[in-house]
Amino acid sequence: MRALKHIAIFFVIMVVVSLLLVGYLFSTASVNIVAYQAKGATYAEVPEQLEYIKASVENKTFMGTLFSSEPLEAPEDYVLITYTVRLNNQCLVPIDMIEIQIVPNPTDILQLGDPEIRSLNSKSVGDFTATIMTPKDNHSVREIIITYYVWGVSFSVKETYRW
Repeated sequence: MRALKHIAIFFVIMVVVSLLLVGYLFSTASVNIVAYQAKGATYAEVPEQLEYIKASVENKTFMGTLFSSEPLEAPEDYVLITYTVRLNNQCLVPIDMIEIQIVPNPTDILQLGDPEIRSLNSKSVGDFTATIMTPKDNHSVREIIITYYVWGVSFSVKETYRW
């Protein structure tokens, strides 16, 4: 009987230690944005890319998200704004399928698609980008939504970019 009592106490201690360990891992696991920036490119800097985007929208072969169904004007009237977000993964597991969405202004035209699957290893930092096309002379303040998956469960982080 005495041996069974010691075994029961040992298992109770193991359960308590396991619960404390899981609680610690859960409370310290976080994915957050540690830095972000926006960089604009005009027609003078990337004429081929803006011409290609205009042609692909007109041909209905554009890969990305169209915010407006109106026909595009001359490519010189638009700029590409690329948002770079630095994510810090403090989880002990990698995060998969990272997607960045820009909440558009009413004047925004489109967001370029990214066919590559993005991921971030555990306890690491990585940079991820999203590019929108907007009329020139438009401000770059936007809300950025980052969606990611951990073991198939969806999570998201929101941040408003301000310069």
